[in-house]
Amino acid sequence: MPNAITQLVAPSLLMTALTLLLPSTALALNEIKPGQWETSVQMQGMPAISAEQLEQLRQFGIDLPVSGNAIVTQQCITPEQAKLKQPLLPQTEDGCSVRNYQHQGSKLSGELVCNGNIKGNGRFDMTLLSDSAFEGKLSMQGSTQGMPVNQNSNVAGKWLKAKCDADLPTYQP
Repeated sequence: MPNAITQLVAPSLLMTALTLLLPSTALALNEIKPGQWETSVQMQGMPAISAEQLEQLRQFGIDLPVSGNAIVTQQCITPEQAKLKQPLLPQTEDGCSVRNYQHQGSKLSGELVCNGNIKGNGRFDMTLLSDSAFEGKLSMQGSTQGMPVNQNSNVAGKWLKAKCDADLPTYQP
């Protein structure tokens, strides 16, 4: 059962992890507001999962985005990270990195290269709506444990507050 769970969940977890870079890359101003951010990811291209499999995943504490539900995460952006000198990608076991990061006007883009548990390439294109909101698209193609990954996601982010909750992770580039 763990292998089936990993095959179903790994692409979703990667997409969630990759969205953590978005608040820091979504801005075309000199900087965004530091503090607590919320990112919502609406994934397309999820594999078909039976109700029984979904229930088994929920028993393990995993709630996949099905029926149009989004994955929502929160993170703390430090004042240094808010300066947008480089994209923020949390250290993950997936071995992913950002290449060709571009920041021009209100547009940001970059390529994702993953050579760990998930092997593949992706791209993000973001538009800054203000210093406290962004939207964009994220795509990923490749494979994990022999299973193909072909996901496209719509992403939206918003600043919540200046002081981060004490238990909220702060990711270091």
